[in-house]
Amino acid sequence: MTLQPGEIVLIRMQFHQAAGAKVRPAVVLLDTGDNDFVAAPITSKSRSSEFDLALSEWQQAGLNVASTIRLHKLTALAKIDVARRIGVLSASDRARLFELLSRMFSGNALR
Repeated sequence: MTLQPGEIVLIRMQFHQAAGAKVRPAVVLLDTGDNDFVAAPITSKSRSSEFDLALSEWQQAGLNVASTIRLHKLTALAKIDVARRIGVLSASDRARLFELLSRMFSGNALR
């Protein structure tokens, strides 16, 4: 499976303290072709950090509710845990996402 940056997937997240899992949305940031990919979680909670990105076109991305990408919670996830693909970020949301990522990693995040 190859994932594209800006693609929205549902990922099975295992509970650490108990049996079971929940399915949560995440946005793909990087897939280098191996068994894992880099992603940021998506939440329905309102913006709480300068590193949270509220999606303008969340419905177009396949999400059910207004959503926020939490860029300060980047993680590597196993492709085997992808339940399904649900959509792709709009061009404008994708541009805003990669602009914020660029600021984060350039050391200019606090501007």
